[in-house]
Amino acid sequence: MVGCGTVAVETLAAGKSGLFSDVDPLACLLTRAKASPVDPESLKSTVEEIIRKWKPNARPGVSRSQAKREVEDLEESTKFRAPPRVFHWFSPYVVVNLSRILRGIDDAQESRRKREALLAIFASVIRRVSRADPNTASGLEVTRVRKEELAAGLKFDVTSELRKRMEIVVKGYGDLIRLSKKARLVVAQADAREWSKTCKMNRLTPDLVITSPCYLSAIEYWRRHRLEYCWLGLVDPQDLAKVRRKFLGMGEEEPDTTNLSPYLARLYKRFVRSGFQKEATNFARYFNDSSLWLEEVSEVIARTEGTAYVIVGANCTRGNVIDTPRGLHEMAARTGLKSGVLLRYLITNYHMQYPTKGNTRIREETVLKLVPN
Repeated sequence: MVGCGTVAVETLAAGKSGLFSDVDPLACLLTRAKASPVDPESLKSTVEEIIRKWKPNARPGVSRSQAKREVEDLEESTKFRAPPRVFHWFSPYVVVNLSRILRGIDDAQESRRKREALLAIFASVIRRVSRADPNTASGLEVTRVRKEELAAGLKFDVTSELRKRMEIVVKGYGDLIRLSKKARLVVAQADAREWSKTCKMNRLTPDLVITSPCYLSAIEYWRRHRLEYCWLGLVDPQDLAKVRRKFLGMGEEEPDTTNLSPYLARLYKRFVRSGFQKEATNFARYFNDSSLWLEEVSEVIARTEGTAYVIVGANCTRGNVIDTPRGLHEMAARTGLKSGVLLRYLITNYHMQYPTKGNTRIREETVLKLVPN
């Protein structure tokens, strides 16, 4: 559960070896790109050449039919795909410019590392030039605020955004090249519930684990990332539902409620008594899956006598606050782990949460420290 690769970057800068895995293909792409620096000037030159050659400078007034032709050309010659309801999310002129940039990336015939750097830059542009509000981390939606901005004349300069994101990456690569030492970093698209297997396959057994699992009913990454999945060719639009089922608690199996800790079992029964069977089932699935990845962490750090740190916050479902750190703490004990709270800190980014009944907000996150018992 690597997020967008910050821990991988710090690992490389410290000269340590590391294994990073996630079921989310976008998380894996961003992590590989951020922790695999390429020559900054060469990257900058390639971006400018794509802009010069493919001219992603269409302006408002482009018709949908013209934009559709650009998409057809893109999809006929590359693996990149326009997302479903593309004109709900993007203006036609933006669709034209995004399609041209992707054709330019495909045409550049660069090494895998530079290609992934280009795709990571492109990924950071997508939400910024869409009708979707870029400030809602929990999902993907055209909010009231965004509609007001669009009605007031908001326009998107795709080329300018591409250059801005490119400059950030170029600076980061320059810093990382100066800081980094020789180290082996592996990024694997793999399931945390089979993490010990992933470690064995890649011949890396970490003695330090830092992870932040997806929140129960807070952030649906499969939903938030579907524009990037399609444009970048990471997931076929027809397979988006399959990706959803890979995330924690998103499966279709009947959950095992007998495996829940005492605290979690009480919450489960409360949901059932209140008539929220769907929420109860999702709740049980999430903590069943959490038990599985905790077992995997336990197995790996037992080999190295290592330490794991889990960053997670509480959740709110149907007006009930779920103390996720407490639930994980109780379940960790069942997997051979000694668990304790290292620290708690206030959450400042409230965009990371869906609106809830009574506007209940989760105020803090917790860092759990886990060691072999």
